[in-house]
Amino acid sequence: MKKGFLAVTALLLASSAFGQIYFQGTLDQAMAKAKAEKKLVLIDFFSPG
Repeated sequence: MKKGFLAVTALLLASSAFGQIYFQGTLDQAMAKAKAEKKLVLIDFFSPG
């Protein structure tokens, strides 16, 4: 029981550490910023509206 609680708590903390920032700009600008910060880019191809 205690082991399961610790595992769930660790997963919740790990998942909350990664946030998404919505970048307003071109793809080239986003890629340049991500490369400078050594981060990945998530591209959402489905945006209603």
